[in-house]
Amino acid sequence: MSKLTERIAKAGVNTMVIVIAIIVFILAFIILGAYANSSRPATIEILGASQDLSIGDTITASDLISMTVYKDQLANQYILSSQANQVVGGYAALPISAGQPIMQNSIIAPAGTGTRMSAILSKYPGYSLFPLPLDATNVVAAEDSSYVPGDLVSVTIVIASRPEPPTTPTPSSNSYGIIITPTPIPVAASTESSLQAALDRSYPPMAKDLFPAGVMVVAVQGLPIQTVSQNNGTSSTSSSSNSSNITSEVSINQPERLILLIPSDSVEPLALGLQEGDRVIVSMVTMGQAKETSGFSYWDLEEYFRQQREDILKSTTTP
Repeated sequence: MSKLTERIAKAGVNTMVIVIAIIVFILAFIILGAYANSSRPATIEILGASQDLSIGDTITASDLISMTVYKDQLANQYILSSQANQVVGGYAALPISAGQPIMQNSIIAPAGTGTRMSAILSKYPGYSLFPLPLDATNVVAAEDSSYVPGDLVSVTIVIASRPEPPTTPTPSSNSYGIIITPTPIPVAASTESSLQAALDRSYPPMAKDLFPAGVMVVAVQGLPIQTVSQNNGTSSTSSSSNSSNITSEVSINQPERLILLIPSDSVEPLALGLQEGDRVIVSMVTMGQAKETSGFSYWDLEEYFRQQREDILKSTTTP
């Protein structure tokens, strides 16, 4: 009887140890969970894009989704889900990818913005929308389908020869018979010979990149429109064709143009370059350079060739 009592006593002690261990585990789990929740950043519900949006697209309710993100340093740049009614009807000022949060600076509210294209300018004071004709005979560019809104391009003007300058007017005389000649404007001589030599080479043939930093493509015009037609499937040989769609491209005979967002003070140089340039090269770039280029002439090419040749010959003849 005493052995049975000892066993029961030991079993009771073991059970109590197990119960205490379970209680300690549960308490530790609850404490750790509470600590993890307390240290986790707060979250907010924001608007995201349900599909890709291009610059100038009108925002509809179906374009918006609700997303949960942590409330971080960018929280004031997001658009809350509760503000969806303020976004619907606005325009996309920047390209937005599907699943990407919609930032406040990427949407233009519809009130007082005019057309969707001109609405973009409200985000870019001092800029203009320039229509660059891709089908002009002197424009060299990729086919129009290669561009999408948001691309960066640079435009290089190539001049083969200088136009004939206007004839010098014949000096006129006043009523007293004295010949009046224009006073020549003195030109300051450069003290730097290398700078002067470079300036002496600045005449055609030459090329100049007007936008070395790149300018943004806002829209591409003249692309064929994709249409989807329903196949009635009257043939008895294929039952699966009854529900198939046929996609085709229909040309709308619209001029092929890139709508570029350029600084307003660059409109005149670009317009004149399109008129007088023998070639207008539209290059696609990922990231432009911040500094302006000095241009490049045929005479610079000769100097570049001479310098390169001299450096190579010196390196091969040096022992």
